[in-house]
Amino acid sequence: MKITKIKQSISACTLALVMIMAFSCSDFLTQMPKTALNEDDVFSNLNNIIPAVDGLYTSFRGTKAGREGWAFMMLGLDETKQGIVQMDDAEQSGLDYYNGMLNSTSSKVAALWNRRWPTVVSAANAVYALDVALQTNNDEATLARIHSLRGDACFIRGMLMFELAMYWGETPVIDMATMENTKRQPLEKVWEQIFDDFTYASENLPEEQPDDPKRATSGAALAMLGKAYMSAPQETGLRNFDEARKCFEAIKSRYSLDAQYANLFSENLNFNSPESIFELDYSCDWNAPNNWQWDMGSRTIYSNFGEACYFGGFDVALPTEYCYRMKADGGLWEDGDLRRAVSIRFEYTYLGMTFTVPSWGADELEPHIKKWEDKRVDAIEGTSEAPTRSYYLSGKNCMLIRYADVLLSLAECLNELEQTDEAMNIVNDVRTRAWGGALPSDKRWTSLSQNEFRTQIMDERMRELCFEGWRRIDLIRTGKFVELIKERNPWVKKSGTIQSYHVRYPIPDEEIRQNSDINQEDQNPGYN
Repeated sequence: MKITKIKQSISACTLALVMIMAFSCSDFLTQMPKTALNEDDVFSNLNNIIPAVDGLYTSFRGTKAGREGWAFMMLGLDETKQGIVQMDDAEQSGLDYYNGMLNSTSSKVAALWNRRWPTVVSAANAVYALDVALQTNNDEATLARIHSLRGDACFIRGMLMFELAMYWGETPVIDMATMENTKRQPLEKVWEQIFDDFTYASENLPEEQPDDPKRATSGAALAMLGKAYMSAPQETGLRNFDEARKCFEAIKSRYSLDAQYANLFSENLNFNSPESIFELDYSCDWNAPNNWQWDMGSRTIYSNFGEACYFGGFDVALPTEYCYRMKADGGLWEDGDLRRAVSIRFEYTYLGMTFTVPSWGADELEPHIKKWEDKRVDAIEGTSEAPTRSYYLSGKNCMLIRYADVLLSLAECLNELEQTDEAMNIVNDVRTRAWGGALPSDKRWTSLSQNEFRTQIMDERMRELCFEGWRRIDLIRTGKFVELIKERNPWVKKSGTIQSYHVRYPIPDEEIRQNSDINQEDQNPGYN
């Protein structure tokens, strides 16, 4: 996706087209129309801008759908791996092997990069338009509305730039006012924009969005600002656990844990959970599916029932043995933890038939990801109102940011601030729900040292948040990326080629070829 430059004076219709629809991966027309309007005329009217800001949420939701949005980001971790048959795709296998196939020409990496940048550019467009609107309006109510809309745009841009910075490091910082910085910028500049975006959003978004719950709140922005303080690379000088603590504590009173862990992954979830801080609204039809089950289900089930069984699929992303085994067997889970059965599928019985022999790959009946199964798309168990009968159109809502994550993050910050006892109490609150509301005394965290807590919290975050999209970021920010992946991912063990530079993806070759502001010297080290 070439990060293109555009002219700053455009017609209202061109603005709407550019901002409502995400930029394509090719150049778009920038030729001035014969009857061009001054940008003040275009941007001063909020009716020209509001649809574009609304569209950012739809675009952001789309960046998470499908393989390029979710499944590929799960691969190559200590939590998830590819299925055996999927590893026959040499290029895709590089995402788990960390071998020579993981390089700048990889179409898989290019897809990850290209999926995110259009919405970043659209968000930058919206921020610029709203900045102009702030200068051309003086009505108090209108200005408040503009600030709130700008908070929306900043939040979406911050979310994507946070991902891009974590996965690729130095990235362009799009400034539509100057059209500078389309080349890779120093980490400090990249992270400063992320902090600025989340700070602005936290100060200008409302605490609640009852009329449009898919929109971000100030609580969502504060949660992400806290995560940014925890995750910013040390060399930026911006990592600060005390500032992160303040962000998390500022929103503690706004949310609470849902009484039942299983409720968080119900097909009936619809912005009702007290735990939901920022949620992606999908649907099990062609309008807004997430497609995740297609990549997380069992191919054996598919070979017997086609797309009709809700837990069929193509084994793209599976739990590692560490992620599904009990502690007694060298894995993650403790006796009595209810989260395991909610998160992972262990049995394959359908219509009275129990499948024990895989059809193609030997791992097709090993444990699979269960969290995102959507029974509404099932031909047998689905209701007559179900809009489809294909697991391709799975569409559960997803709490991308939820309160349990905030609590575990707060606990991590307190431990780093040498308040380990308080940190353990918070973790025990989360674990209490995992044992049905009554945490056995032998499962309570007590007497951990600061270093022991650092080790244990990584396992606890996997138990609570597995397959929810945070593991890669957790491994990167804690410096455990190579160590834990090398220890727990079987494909990485087999190849033996993972290196420290793999903590970042390569800049796609097509971006280097198409973007005049990025050249081969800008490639991430190790991929040259």
